Amino acid sequence: MTIISDLSWDLVEKILSRVPIISLGAVRSTCKRWNRLSKNRLLCKAEARRHQFLRFMVKNYKLCSVRFDLHGILDGEEFVDPSIKEITVVDSFNQVKVTQVFHCDGLSLCVTKDKEENKTSLVVWNPYLGQTRWIQARNDYNRLDLYALGYDNNRKHKILRFLDTGSSYKVTLYEIYDISSDSWRVLDITQEWDIMLYHRGVSLKGNTYFFAKKKILLVDGPVEIAEPHAILLSFDFTKERFGPPLSLPVEHYVGDTGALSSLRDEKLAVLYQPTSMSDVQIWVTTKIEPSAVSWVPFLKIDVEPFTGFGFQFHHDGASFFIDEEKKVVVVFQIDESEMTCYDTAYLIGENGYFEKVGLGEAEKPQWSANNVGEYCPLVCSCSFVPSLVHINNESAGS
Repeated sequence: MTIISDLSWDLVEKILSRVPIISLGAVRSTCKRWNRLSKNRLLCKAEARRHQFLRFMVKNYKLCSVRFDLHGILDGEEFVDPSIKEITVVDSFNQVKVTQVFHCDGLSLCVTKDKEENKTSLVVWNPYLGQTRWIQARNDYNRLDLYALGYDNNRKHKILRFLDTGSSYKVTLYEIYDISSDSWRVLDITQEWDIMLYHRGVSLKGNTYFFAKKKILLVDGPVEIAEPHAILLSFDFTKERFGPPLSLPVEHYVGDTGALSSLRDEKLAVLYQPTSMSDVQIWVTTKIEPSAVSWVPFLKIDVEPFTGFGFQFHHDGASFFIDEEKKVVVVFQIDESEMTCYDTAYLIGENGYFEKVGLGEAEKPQWSANNVGEYCPLVCSCSFVPSLVHINNESAGS
C-alpha cells in the first residue's frame, strides 16, 4: 500500500501545484516534509493561473480577498457574483482598521490605523508564506502620508514614503525603507512635480507610477494661472529617484476621474472620465519604462444609457482592473443614498456590455482631510502571484 511519504518529490509537487491557495494552511499542517516544501517552493501555481482575478481589497476597513469569475459573461452566460472573504493576517489586525493596501511582486503593504488612538502603522505581508513585518517609523505616521511598494535591480524590496508637511498638501519630504536591512533613509529629492495624493500609485516591474502635476508658484498681484493637466511620473527603486515626466493619453485635469492599474506586471492601464461627461476611456501601454511610454486605446463607452445623466466615477479614489481576453473592465465605486451606502463593481465591455454588481453594504463615509483616499473600496489592480520573498519568521493567521 502506497502512503504519502512514499511519493516522489516530483509527484508531490505536481499534486500540490493543483491545491487551492486557500487550502495552503492544511497542506502545511499535513506533515513537516510538506510544510518545508511549501516554504521553499511555489505550490498552488496551477490554481493561481486558473483564478487570475484573485485580488485583495479594503472593505469597511477590513482586508479581504476577492475573486471574480468572468468566464462566459460576453457569451450570454450569467455572471457569477464575486466571492469576498475577510482575511485575518495576524491577531493584532483585529485591533486596527486597514485604510490602504498596495501590492507588488507577491507582497502586500497595508496601511492601518488604531481603532482607539487613531494612530497609523505599516505592515508588510507575504500571503503565500504567511509572514508579516510591522514597520517602525522614524517619526509619527501622518494620515495624509502616501506610500509605494517596489524593488530594485537586486530584487530588494523597498517602501517609499511621502511625508505630508501639512501645507496645502504639498509633499516636500521623501523617505525610503529597505525591508532587507530594516532601515529608513531620508532621500535628497527636490521635486518640481506635485504627486496627486488623492490617486494611488501602481507598481509595475518594481517601479511605481503616479499621477502628478506641475507645481504652481503663486506671486503677488492679479495674475491668471492656467490649471496644469496631469502627467505620469515614475519612481525608480534602483536609482531611488523620480524619472522624467511621461505623457498620459488624455489631458487629465483636477476634478476629472483618473485611475491607474496594471496588467500581469507587464502593462500599465489608465481609466479616464472628464468632469460631468459620461464617456469612460481606458488606455493601455504598448511600452512602459521609467523614461518612456506609449499608449493604445483599449475601450471606450458612454455610460449614460445605463447610469443616467450626471454619473461620474469618483475622481479621488477609483480603482479598476482589466481582463484583456474578455476585454472587460471592472471599476469599483461606492454608491451612496441618504440612508444607505454600498460597495459596487461596474463591469464594462465591448458592444455596450454593462453590468452593476453589489458588493455589500459599506460604512457611510464622512469626507474630511483626515480620510483622504478612504472614500472608495480599494482593490489591488494586479492579480495575486505567490512569492518566496521572506520578510521575517512571524506566521500569519489562516
